[in-house]
Amino acid sequence: MSPGSGVPGHDDLIKKLLQQPRLFREFCRAFLPGLEGFASLEEIEYLDKEHPGSKHRPRRSGDLLIRLRQRDGDVGFLVHIESQSRAEGAMIERAVEYAMRDCIRYGMKVLPVVLLTYAKPAVAVRNELNWDFGELASVRFRCPVVQFSGMDPEPFLRSRNVAALAMTSLMKLTQDEQVRAIVETLAESVRQRLSVEDTEAVMEFIQHYVPLEESQALQIEATMDRMISNEPELAAMPKLVNPFIQIGRIHGRQEGRQEGRQEGLVQIASRQVGRKFPGEAGELVPLLGGLDEERLLAFGEALLGMETAEECRGWLERAGVLGG
Repeated sequence: MSPGSGVPGHDDLIKKLLQQPRLFREFCRAFLPGLEGFASLEEIEYLDKEHPGSKHRPRRSGDLLIRLRQRDGDVGFLVHIESQSRAEGAMIERAVEYAMRDCIRYGMKVLPVVLLTYAKPAVAVRNELNWDFGELASVRFRCPVVQFSGMDPEPFLRSRNVAALAMTSLMKLTQDEQVRAIVETLAESVRQRLSVEDTEAVMEFIQHYVPLEESQALQIEATMDRMISNEPELAAMPKLVNPFIQIGRIHGRQEGRQEGRQEGLVQIASRQVGRKFPGEAGELVPLLGGLDEERLLAFGEALLGMETAEECRGWLERAGVLGG
């Protein structure tokens, strides 16, 4: 969590996502494609990689240390995943340091993996360390550095890899691509019947990294409606998509976008009622225009838990737009 805020921080989100074994496997297949040929991704053991802190080097709570087994035998090795949300010098040197400390502590070789999640500067970062001392000695070190800001999101947006879809939010996306990233990530979560833990990790991650405009919230709603009409098995999507719509509305308020907001919220609520209670929509939808913005937002949340049209009528009656 970010100190004193109660809000998950950058390290928390990366760690939570990759601590789910299924999502870690998908991450490796998307961004470390050579790893599966070398190691089995079916036997995953998460280790406590914390080292004692010191005045020179504090403990790092956001990194992950994972034990895997090589495919050509029972030899184990470690994968140390470090994420950086800002550009820093001596990145490779620090990766070497952490790898050596892990190696000494656990007695195994270590593969360091560095994830660069910042957008700027977008300059390429070296992934090698070469020290030459003539004929006396040399040091060679190379590790995977995943720099999301320099990647083309299109191949990942076309994939069915949920972890890769979520992590496109770290890439440079247009507004349309942001909508596509959210909708496709959540649609695949439903199609593939992800566990509650996996889905929660994915949702928190993409919510944090894709700040929406209000117009995008409307676009998400319309896109979801079309998808459900073509794929009825996606009927569970509204419960996942609704938080993104609410965030988009809140962001719109914070930016002072007043024009057309009330009408847009009524349109969203009307579509939700029409989808959930089609037989009573003709009676209920006209009443939504009597709700102000705050009550429309509350109605959208409450509607998710309503099972019958009577519950909907009762809510509208208590809101003062339906006579008792």
